[in-house]
Amino acid sequence: MKTFEELIRELKSSDPAIRDKAALDLMDIGNDNAVPPLIEAIRNPDNVDYRGTLVYSLSAYNCVDHLVYLVDLCLSGNFEVSSNAFNITEDIEPTQTTTSKIKVQLEKHNLDNLPYEHSLEAYKALSQLL
Repeated sequence: MKTFEELIRELKSSDPAIRDKAALDLMDIGNDNAVPPLIEAIRNPDNVDYRGTLVYSLSAYNCVDHLVYLVDLCLSGNFEVSSNAFNITEDIEPTQTTTSKIKVQLEKHNLDNLPYEHSLEAYKALSQLL
């Protein structure tokens, strides 16, 4: 297996297969220091069509600090990204703070302008978490 540092470098690869393998290997390692580089890879505009596995790999970590971003991914990502982000969001312990963050994020989205057909279903599912 590659070192943690090598895997982090591979998250920046232009090859989606290399990035995905690195993300899954990082998931197996379970080092919380992988979260910021994974988020960076997900946010990279060059990866917009190849983020599903990157988002999925976050499920190995406590992502409560990234809840707002995950809610946004639920509503704006393709189906794979949206469902992976929702699964992570759903597993976050519902507290007053987390539910408030979800509510605020939901209020920012116009239901008439959601990008995908599944986005409305994600919106409804997130609303049920409240």
